[in-house]
Amino acid sequence: MKKIFAIALTLVSLTSCTSEWLDVKPTTTTPADNAYTTEAKLDNALVAAYAPLQWLDFTYSEYHPYQFVCDILADDYNGVGGSSEGDIPWLHLTNRYQLNAEQAPIGLWNSLYAGVYRANLVINNIGQCEKLSESKRIRVLAEAHALRAYYYNILWKLWGNIPYFTVNPDGEGVAYIVPQMKADDVYAKIMEDLDFATTPGYLPDAVPVSEVGHFNKYAAYMLRADVVMNKCDESKYQSVLTQMNEIINSRIYALYPDYAALWTDAAEWCCESIFEVNYSDNPSNRTWDNPFAPGGTIIPTFLCPDSYKGTKLASEGYGFGPVNPELYNAYDSRDIRRDGGILNFAAKCPGDSYTPRVADSGYFNYKYIARNGGNSEFVGTDREFNFRNNIRVYRYSRALLLASELNVRLNVSQSRADDLLNMVRARALGTILSEMSAADRKPATLDNILNEYRLEFALEGYRFFDLVRFGKAEEVLAAKGYTAKKRYLPIPQSEIDRSEGTLIQNPY
Repeated sequence: MKKIFAIALTLVSLTSCTSEWLDVKPTTTTPADNAYTTEAKLDNALVAAYAPLQWLDFTYSEYHPYQFVCDILADDYNGVGGSSEGDIPWLHLTNRYQLNAEQAPIGLWNSLYAGVYRANLVINNIGQCEKLSESKRIRVLAEAHALRAYYYNILWKLWGNIPYFTVNPDGEGVAYIVPQMKADDVYAKIMEDLDFATTPGYLPDAVPVSEVGHFNKYAAYMLRADVVMNKCDESKYQSVLTQMNEIINSRIYALYPDYAALWTDAAEWCCESIFEVNYSDNPSNRTWDNPFAPGGTIIPTFLCPDSYKGTKLASEGYGFGPVNPELYNAYDSRDIRRDGGILNFAAKCPGDSYTPRVADSGYFNYKYIARNGGNSEFVGTDREFNFRNNIRVYRYSRALLLASELNVRLNVSQSRADDLLNMVRARALGTILSEMSAADRKPATLDNILNEYRLEFALEGYRFFDLVRFGKAEEVLAAKGYTAKKRYLPIPQSEIDRSEGTLIQNPY
């Protein structure tokens, strides 16, 4: 099931460059003074603030699949893939911790700031809508604050020390030169948004089918947990545990019985899904010339083997993301997550063929690969750009493992921590906790929990940040060139140049 966000790009468009620093000013039509005076117009503005969630795969002539970018920082891909080191070179440099400011991903940076800009428009103009119930006003504001936190969270996780603004620069009332904040201060600001969004009663526990894809309370809880845990803010651990327990006790969510099927159409917005980014192949209006239009995603094509010939997959792709065989072999042979999430090409595609690319391993990301029928309702012009695979952002299993981890870190209940960990393991072994053998149960130590995060969320964009917050990144990633000073990516040089000396580059 899907809620398609029909994006009105004329509301706020950032599809071309401006001469001003921090590319956030609309470049087509600035909203008129009365653009938010009715509830319908306000709803359109909120929908437009969700739109950049879809842009985190390709915009501004740049491939930047967000989950993939995060995972090549870690150890679960064998390499970047592609035809050569010159095929999307910034990704290869990122994988080796050799990225430079000139090649840093400006498209991803701009897309995230476009999201910030649009969320700000809603927050700062909602007062124009006088005939709005208090409950609707609070909910719209809570969603917009959650969205702003979502966009800033990614910017903060990748770049740390970033320009931060809550009132959009216009060169008149607010200068284009936006002050840069230190990472710790950005964290505090993100938490202000999330504390607002998670105020009791502000967001609903669940949304109707017609609004699927909007933030509910529990999605905001998961975002808040992501932020707090990546900061390792022990002062807020108890509040995160309380919120994870609320998710667990709500009985709204459950582990989807078949892990391997989690990545199919049938499991989109299933009982396990707390938050997803919606994509559609009908409408399927995204094109190479207009990646900002509503439609599908390029990620399945990006990950599919090059020159593929066979019947199991949808079509040939670009051959990015060869999976590290060490990850595949880290699973118990009985673990359905191994072949449910990783395609062992030789074993699962007998008789099919493809052309190996850089760092080929014979293993591929099966969660988001181009599967048969993935754009069967396509009606646009660029089929490879419009797969309907939703991106699973927050799953219930993450809430279970976070609660397990926090029970250990806070010394609350070891038995509870054990049960939560083994609930996730039981599903992976095709059983349930009450029927799990003693030999298959594991104690909830931090090492075991970290390993379970890896197996459960492989290739979903979490591994690098989990290694960092568990203090394991310098050990596990040393051979790739990681050091503590390379925690944050270089800020794009174009932003440094346009900041008139006010933006300080990250050490790298």
